Amino acid sequence: MPITIVIEIKPEVQERLTFIFGERYERLRAWIETYRQQGAPDPLDHFLRRLFGEILSQKGFGFHRNFDAARVSASLIESVQKFRQAMEGSAEPSMDTGREYLAMLQEGVIAAQYLEGWTGDTGEAVLLAPAYTFLMMNRPVAIQFWLDVGSTGWWERLFQPLTQPYVLSRSWVKGALWTDLDDLAANEQTLTRLVTGLLRRCRQGVYLGISDLGEQGFEQRGPLLKAIWKMQLQALRGAEA
Repeated sequence: MPITIVIEIKPEVQERLTFIFGERYERLRAWIETYRQQGAPDPLDHFLRRLFGEILSQKGFGFHRNFDAARVSASLIESVQKFRQAMEGSAEPSMDTGREYLAMLQEGVIAAQYLEGWTGDTGEAVLLAPAYTFLMMNRPVAIQFWLDVGSTGWWERLFQPLTQPYVLSRSWVKGALWTDLDDLAANEQTLTRLVTGLLRRCRQGVYLGISDLGEQGFEQRGPLLKAIWKMQLQALRGAEA
């Protein structure tokens, strides 16, 4: 797409950005302005594909020769495309599937996982991932670092619109109520399975990351941390005996 660049940045701002970064910013602004004037907008996946291909992957921008960024961008575009294709035919004609995708993504309702990123040979590398994502990869590692073990997030079920796997399952007794005792038993079972799965995929050892205060400034005394303390106390008593 041919773009005519007209520098419209104020001189004082231009000095702060430097001419090089100012020119790149103006190229991006001009591209977006040209896109807005084309009329009807493209589907979100088409827009992202053009944005990455025509601007962000060009020389001078962050995606240029950055193969990891290109892989992540391709995964994002594929995720948006699959969502749009799944909604076609079932959604109302006036529905903006791109806007719906972003809204559901922000609420944590949808996500996309890709086998290509899991099956590749990573060699000696560090993987940063949520515990459940790592378990679904079913890949053993030498060392594990468990972060924030005092958090109740290790124990509590995610409270989202479609994540009540018990009441919504076919095995749930019709008309039965979900009580606090049911929630307690489910959380204990979840924590047991999570810890067991992680330990079975660890070859050498586990390092625990413990923080006295959580992200909201409160003391963290979650069930996992209490269980670790209890095991340490039993080990000390056994050594003294």
